[in-house]
Amino acid sequence: MSLQDFRSAIPGGRVLEITTTTGCIVGRSYCPQDKFAARQRAVSHIKHLCLEDFKRCVGRVPATVDISFAGYSEPWLNPKCTEMVEHACACGHGIRIFKTLVGMNGRDLRRLQAMRYRVFMVHVFDDGAYMNSRLVGQEYLDLIRELVDADISSIRFVASGEVHPDLVEIIPSGALIRTPPLSSRAASVDPKMVESREPAIGPLTCADERQYRNVLLPNGDVTFCCMDFERPHVLGNLLHDEYEDLFKGPIFCEIVDRMNGMNGFLHCRMCEAAEKKASTC
Repeated sequence: MSLQDFRSAIPGGRVLEITTTTGCIVGRSYCPQDKFAARQRAVSHIKHLCLEDFKRCVGRVPATVDISFAGYSEPWLNPKCTEMVEHACACGHGIRIFKTLVGMNGRDLRRLQAMRYRVFMVHVFDDGAYMNSRLVGQEYLDLIRELVDADISSIRFVASGEVHPDLVEIIPSGALIRTPPLSSRAASVDPKMVESREPAIGPLTCADERQYRNVLLPNGDVTFCCMDFERPHVLGNLLHDEYEDLFKGPIFCEIVDRMNGMNGFLHCRMCEAAEKKASTC
């Protein structure tokens, strides 16, 4: 599958991704999780996004913005994640899920079946080349079997590398999407694993429109996008800022100016989604 094909499988529109917890046990070698955890812990002692804070934050977000359970860690490592999904759905938001589902149990899944999703994409464990395959135990296998049999029309499975041998016979081949080549996550991944791109020069745009696909952290902070693992661009905090104010504040305006060619640090220049902005002349 090409990068463009993969992008086309994901709906457009504004999205708020939810990082429910700081730290992750999946251990993807191409995910700079340690960098995020170290930086976040230096800023806040809050590890888990509590349900009441989630409700306060989502209460500031228009229903036209989808809520995506993805972010910088596995959502269901927070035991309140299913309640968060139910609350966001009840508030009228489109729901997206993008993760391995580690931490989810059968009761969670049965509750999730009662809802509709804009997209429900499960990242399949590989054979251990990039991920902690020891997490693929009997309980997880039973969950995936139940998920395959569930009545969720939008479900898709996405794989990087070779699918874990215990999952090969469970996941329908027609629902399996192969990812494009690994990303450097805007030069955050070890260059020995993924070589970083040359910095984008001049005015640029984001092929994924991530300027409106922002990430809520456990302490209420909102980072610019899912590539900001080290928090270089924090737009505000939804525990006290209104959603629309995130895009009127000095950080967002500075990002826009720099995407338009103004000098200054811009994390986007190292990102694979950055493209040269077409001339309007």
